Amino acid sequence: MGMKRMASLILALACAATPQAVRAQADLAGPLKSFKDWTVGCDNLRACVALGLAPEEDANAYVRIERGAGAADEPLVAFAAILDTEPKAPTLAVALDGKAAPGLPSGPIAAVADGPYARAKLAPAEARAFIAALKSAKSLTLAVRDGSETVGTFKVSLAGSAAALLFLDDQQKRVGGVTALVSGGPAASSAVPPAPAIPVISAVRMTGIDKTPPTPRGVKRDADADCDDVSAIRLTASKTLWAVCETQAAYNTTYRMWIAEGDTAAHADFLEPGATPSDDSSTLTWPTLSEDGLTMAAFDKGRGLGDCGQSASWAFDGSAFRLVSLARVDDCRGVSPDDWPTLYRARPQRAG
Repeated sequence: MGMKRMASLILALACAATPQAVRAQADLAGPLKSFKDWTVGCDNLRACVALGLAPEEDANAYVRIERGAGAADEPLVAFAAILDTEPKAPTLAVALDGKAAPGLPSGPIAAVADGPYARAKLAPAEARAFIAALKSAKSLTLAVRDGSETVGTFKVSLAGSAAALLFLDDQQKRVGGVTALVSGGPAASSAVPPAPAIPVISAVRMTGIDKTPPTPRGVKRDADADCDDVSAIRLTASKTLWAVCETQAAYNTTYRMWIAEGDTAAHADFLEPGATPSDDSSTLTWPTLSEDGLTMAAFDKGRGLGDCGQSASWAFDGSAFRLVSLARVDDCRGVSPDDWPTLYRARPQRAG
């Protein structure tokens, strides 16, 4: 199917969506899709991130294209490359098909060192020019310098880039309009619908218990658990949250979570909206209480490097935990957790 025909089909489907369906989507986590070497994730407010990754055998650089859902929101483009040592004065040169990318400065652009990563961002006008040039390019190369010395040259795959950016346009209802990245048309920017309102969660302030009390009888320990750590958090005057360690691996430690009231306890479920409780939904990897006590976070690494996996947080509304944030990357190809696409956002508001 040609690109124009595909874009027309997507536009027709988008226009068929009802207002009720659009509102319902604000309560569900957004999609995460892969297109060859590109991944796109959008959240429930239609903000999207597209990641162009290095080829699998060379997972050490990527490009990140981020765009908010608003008609006036411009795309933001950033690059990252993993270096052997942290540079002191990094710069980065971007080449498409072996030449300086059109619309970008003729020389290297300023970069910053962030641990093992060298990072650089484009100005808004440069970002638009880069994306326009990307559509017809066959290769993308990043060269990182530290002062006058080239410390790394990296390839980012463009396989799947056109489909990924078309999917991003579709998710943001831009197909066939003047604000689209790759599937433009005559529709005015006013045709882009406003982003859904962010869900607000009434959140109980949780507090850590420094001296762990005796474990309630209802809180069970797995007979096959290979760790014995137990901790408790005060939820309300009568309810406590218990974290009981079950599995301790090289880079992930998993806890079974319980809500206890007196000696009665039941699994605490940490779910995405609309999901059904299961045995897995009561376990968290590296559970962490936020400083303000309003959210419980978890971080599940796909591998030790921490360049894939899932991070999420939940608020307790007095009876159950409700999702506040969710970010994920499935492909383990060097992407920092700070750059993972967000798939869900809500705002916790302290109860009372």
